[in-house]
Amino acid sequence: MPRFKTETVSRDKINVNNEFKPPDDPAFAYLLDETIAGRVPVYFAAVPLGLIRPFAPDFHPENYPIGRELVEAITADWREGHFQYMWIYPKENHFVMSDDYLIFASAVQGQPDFMPCLVLGDPRLPGVKDIQGPIRHEDVRQLLGLSAS
Repeated sequence: MPRFKTETVSRDKINVNNEFKPPDDPAFAYLLDETIAGRVPVYFAAVPLGLIRPFAPDFHPENYPIGRELVEAITADWREGHFQYMWIYPKENHFVMSDDYLIFASAVQGQPDFMPCLVLGDPRLPGVKDIQGPIRHEDVRQLLGLSAS
């Protein structure tokens, strides 16, 4: 699972508290539980940035000093060709992002045309490209860090 380089931002700098924790999204939690149980398929897709909306639009961890550092680390990784993806789910005519706010902030800053995403459920909305899957359940569990590589 690609993530930003740990040597770029020291993990001990991150103070996990309620101000840095995303608000709970019951729909995302339900879909994730169903995904882990093997009842909701997961697809990889290139999703237009304009189709992705944050669950909590007023939540901005990038406004904290460590959040800014992490956004810069993600952006630096992208420049080197190491892309992070967002976990999203479809809702009406868009997708909801509930947990990857720093990746989203980096994307908003860089304005890519498409974002690599793992979609909980059907990814087929107008403009979505390169749909792959569904991803095997074992591989999804590995992506979530629930089984050995």
